[in-house]
Amino acid sequence: MATFVAIRSLPGITPDALAGAGARVKSCAAGMQSEGTEVRWLRSFFLPASSQTHCYFEGPSLGAVRELNERAGLPFEQLLEVAEMTPAQV
Repeated sequence: MATFVAIRSLPGITPDALAGAGARVKSCAAGMQSEGTEVRWLRSFFLPASSQTHCYFEGPSLGAVRELNERAGLPFEQLLEVAEMTPAQV
């Protein structure tokens, strides 16, 4: 499976709203999995200085990750495939 990032600008988002967005994407991912699409929300990082979030997903395609975000009602500015690199790999 490939890994993808959704980059979002969420100016003025509250901690409660951020948690609610996480709950929605988690629930929608479970729904898609029960329908046979193996897509997962891996983690998100919130950058308070820029009001931006980077949300990481694993899925079979960009389209599946796009559908997950659309079902959850989460806007994004960019949705990109990523290549992971860790200290252990270099």
